[in-house]
Amino acid sequence: MKDLLENPSLEASLDDLKVIYRVLVAHAADHPELAENAFMTSLDRLLRAQARIEGVDPSDAESWEAWLADAEVDDEPEGTLLN
Repeated sequence: MKDLLENPSLEASLDDLKVIYRVLVAHAADHPELAENAFMTSLDRLLRAQARIEGVDPSDAESWEAWLADAEVDDEPEGTLLN
């Protein structure tokens, strides 16, 4: 049987990813290991790239925060993948 963690695949909508990112960032001070975490780094890069596609400048903290906050929490996931 193939090890599932060898090449993991996760499904998440853009809104899901924004919520996960905001929660992780909110707790980053209490968990410094997140700073060099590969998942956190990949998530940050993915979201910043998507923000740029949508015309948001991630280097503008106010615009970035507003874009991240613009996420609907949905009990029924759509299954839309960004990766």
